[in-house]
Formats: sequence, structure tokens, C-alpha cells
Amino acid sequence: MIRDETSAQLSRLLVRRSSFVRALAERPRDKRGLADDLDTSRSTVDRVVRDLLDAGLVERADGLYRLTCVGRCALGAYDECLDSLRGVQAARDLLSMLPTDAPLDPVFLTGAAVHTPTPDIPDSAIRELFSSVESAKRVYGVAPVALVGQLRPFYETATEGGTVVEMIISDELFDRLAASPDSHAVISDQLRHESVTLYRGEVPFRFGLWVTESEAGIVVYTDTGVGGVARNDTEAAVEWATEQFEALRENAERLTLDSLDGVPGDG
Repeated sequence: MIRDETSAQLSRLLVRRSSFVRALAERPRDKRGLADDLDTSRSTVDRVVRDLLDAGLVERADGLYRLTCVGRCALGAYDECLDSLRGVQAARDLLSMLPTDAPLDPVFLTGAAVHTPTPDIPDSAIRELFSSVESAKRVYGVAPVALVGQLRPFYETATEGGTVVEMIISDELFDRLAASPDSHAVISDQLRHESVTLYRGEVPFRFGLWVTESEAGIVVYTDTGVGGVARNDTEAAVEWATEQFEALRENAERLTLDSLDGVPGDG
């Protein structure tokens, strides 16, 4: 409890005094320099410097105040938190379409570009998915649900340049697709493709996910179609998406043409 209170106090101090901390991160300053550069009173500087000293964020050396290692690490953590919050804010409309327990890590949202359909370009969001995979060397994907009409265009786009594709299809979706003659044919065609590997298994979330060697993305579905897409090319986002895929693949069943034998829709 004491640690929580201390962390909360540090957070409040960084929020209120971030301009002072950033100024001292740029270069050491004396109190007069802080007052002049930040256009504030000397009494305010005295009070803030005292608080920063007490928190261990600042130290005095040769008449100047500078950040300690604690101060620099605290500022870095504060900035990471701000970046995460900006990502959540930017994706607010997209996130509102997901269940409250959707396992979406804030690390994916930090720096993500969000795309939602517009009335004049209703397929603009799904184009972002196609744009991401068309030039990739490899694509890992997870499909809990799907727009049946987009299956063939997706696989054609992904494999056109020899891209290696691995896709996990949820059990529920696989059963539905295999029962449809058109979708059944798409799955059969892809299982015959030398660069495509398909799996079926349990998928504990309702958003689609893909990851290439340089980018990760999610697709959010609604009752009326694709609600939006988010893409992120940061290393952290790619690592997170890859981990999600690999964890699901461990327990998934690899599909073969024999897997489709006797499934309604064949032929």
C-alpha cells in the first residue's frame, strides 16, 4: 500500500511539474535559469525544486540542478504512459466496438494508425489490410470471424508475390466456412497452395489479427461488416502480435485436404 501511495505521489508530481523535469532533462540549470526559461516566479521554482529534490528526481551539483538517474527513468516511464494513452484515445471509436474483455495490449495501440470506413469509401478499412499483406514476405493471421466475400481476394493478394501465409481459423468460423460450397472451395484451393498453411483452433477473441515481418494489425468486425482496422509498425507491436499468433498455433490443428473429407460443402 505504501508503495502504491509513493507511486501515485510520483505520478502526480510528474503530471504537475513535467515542464520543469523536461527543462532539466535538456540541460542542468540554476533556479534563475529555470525561472527565466519557464517564465515563472522564483518562489514557484523554489517550491518545485524542493519537491523534485525530495522525490529523488533532481540533484544539485556545481550550483546547477540536474536530473538524477531516477529522474530520467521516471520521465521516460511518464512519456511511455502518455504515448499509450494517446494510442488509446486515437483508437477510442475502434475499441468501443470490442467486448470489454478484449485482450488487446496497449503496446499495440501505441503509435498505431487507425482506419475506419467512410460513407464514400466503405471498403477503405479492408484496403488497409490488403495493402499491408500484398508486399510482405510472410503473413501470420488469426481469423475468429470473417467476411466470406473477402476470403478469396485476401488469399490472392497475400500469395500473389510468393508470400508465405500461415492462418489460424477459429473452430466456429471453420465449421461455417466448410459448410458453404464457395468458402469450402477457397479453403481447398489454399490448402493446395505450397506457400499456405492453415490451422483450426480455439480463438479467445473476436478481432482479426495479422502480422508481417514489419507490421502488425487488427481488424474489428461489426454486424454490418468491417468496423475498422489498426496498423502498427513498431517493434513492440509486431512482437506482441507474433506472440498472440504463436501461442494459439501451439494448440491448433493443422488443416489438410483430408480434413475436409466428408464436410458438407465438398463438391
